[in-house]
Amino acid sequence: MLPVAGERLFALSHPYELDGRVGTHPLEARGWSAAHCYVFVENERALLLNTGYSAHQEALLAQLDGIVGGRTLSLMIPRPEFISMCNARPVADRFTVDTVWLKGRFDASDLLNFRPEFGPADDGLKAAQTHLLERGVPVPVDPAAGGGLEVISPELRLLPCSWSYDEATRTLFTGDIFGWVTRESRDGPWSVDGTDGDPTTSEDVEQFLVRNRYWWLAGADTEPLRRSLADLFERLEIATIAPDTGCLLLGHAVVDRHYELLDTALARAGRSRSVGVEAGRWRLRAS
Repeated sequence: MLPVAGERLFALSHPYELDGRVGTHPLEARGWSAAHCYVFVENERALLLNTGYSAHQEALLAQLDGIVGGRTLSLMIPRPEFISMCNARPVADRFTVDTVWLKGRFDASDLLNFRPEFGPADDGLKAAQTHLLERGVPVPVDPAAGGGLEVISPELRLLPCSWSYDEATRTLFTGDIFGWVTRESRDGPWSVDGTDGDPTTSEDVEQFLVRNRYWWLAGADTEPLRRSLADLFERLEIATIAPDTGCLLLGHAVVDRHYELLDTALARAGRSRSVGVEAGRWRLRAS
């Protein structure tokens, strides 16, 4: 558990091995990454952004016990993928969840009850109100206190994915982008700061993107994406980048460096040969 901003924001990090069987990184990636859930605390309320993978259920619940306690909890599911959704039901069964924020017009209980071991009895999601994640509608931690996270629909994204920004902690939550920093062991550390000696290059970032989920960037017109990201990083004061996987990026110097790495990688990708349908024929190399 990493306190990101005092007693308001915590990162709950759960390591997993990169062995060619996970969809968050290129097939040839080796080492370790981490899946992150983020907890906001304000007064007698808490907000959980992402619920993590099923394999990390018990670790997540134990961490939440120590942070949330008896507070009422809201869930924020920024994209309909397993890293956001898998533990929604066990979390709702353990804690009092009264609100679920979703990207898409679904009922929370219908969408998030996909794990076969959980039946309809004692469904903690049934009592929760479902709200739509959309631009212009802030997601509050404590509705009585006002404010909340700004919902962002970035140009660089897959599926109906949302980023978000918390002005109080100056933290940008970026989903499956900025998750390229890996470690040699499960012990991490799962953050990068100015003293880390981070060796990441723009070539590393490009490979993270085009050898996996963002294969379509190779040979694409990436200039509109670069302009959109430039506008976003100019508009917001960002002290922390909080991706779904990899390492948190802490401090203005680290944030600026990794934004520049991404911008350079996008420019490089636009000048690369398109892989097209070849992406569907990639095979895992011998380790």
